[in-house]
Amino acid sequence: MTRSKDQIATRLAKVVAEQRMLLESFDLALADGSLGDHRDLDAKIERLGAERRRLTAELRFVETHGDVVHSPRTRGGGRVVREQVLDTLDEIGVPAPPALISELAFATTGADIGASRFSSLRRDEERAARRDPAARPAWIAPALNVTTLTAMPRLLTSSAWPIERRLIGARSLRTGHLRTTLALLDRTGHLATTNPVRAAAVEAIMLRLARGVPGAVESSKPADPARIRAAVESELQLIEQEDLSERLAAAARLRGYREQQQLWGLPAVIEGEARQGAAG
Repeated sequence: MTRSKDQIATRLAKVVAEQRMLLESFDLALADGSLGDHRDLDAKIERLGAERRRLTAELRFVETHGDVVHSPRTRGGGRVVREQVLDTLDEIGVPAPPALISELAFATTGADIGASRFSSLRRDEERAARRDPAARPAWIAPALNVTTLTAMPRLLTSSAWPIERRLIGARSLRTGHLRTTLALLDRTGHLATTNPVRAAAVEAIMLRLARGVPGAVESSKPADPARIRAAVESELQLIEQEDLSERLAAAARLRGYREQQQLWGLPAVIEGEARQGAAG
């Protein structure tokens, strides 16, 4: 079954409170001229905003259709797998591969979502969404290529995200790697005082990602969160604006298509067919 109305409302209240605190920090940074030193605030506010929109839609859906909605795809604890995947995607905040989603879900909640389940889950989501787009507050959808606007099934997103956030350009995989590192760095810090075991599991994933960032981790020395953050934000500053510009331009093109195409992408064109069409 899905989460109850009370569970959704409790989580929504927490997200709103966190977003309010970040907005206050944003206002302070803006007032004292230090906004440039807080480049991660925008991403955190946007990530919480996406989760807030999804939870709000989910709460309205439950109020309309009742507290219990059955689904054949539940994990051992009774929680719907798709909800766990959507929660994990919101936590990462960028398109992510099934292996990372599975690993992070296990680290943060103990949910064992085998990578082999994602193929059938993706098919189920698309079939259900095409049948009735309003049946769910959010769908697990593929990332889309900025050039062809076709689906990239190996990267998953949430339909609750803005279009540009679901697109993948030339620099998006790298910015996604960096953004994921920051998200897990924050998550590690939040869990450190409440659940050290979970914190250690998330930190292990974060450190693996951080080692791929020049200057973030010194060999033979303990990891320094401040050093990791500085190295990640320094690289982000170099590439993120170009990545965002490319995705915004593609999003403007994609908005000219039907809603289903905006969500699932344009039909893929086989190379031979493309040549035939050009010849004709």
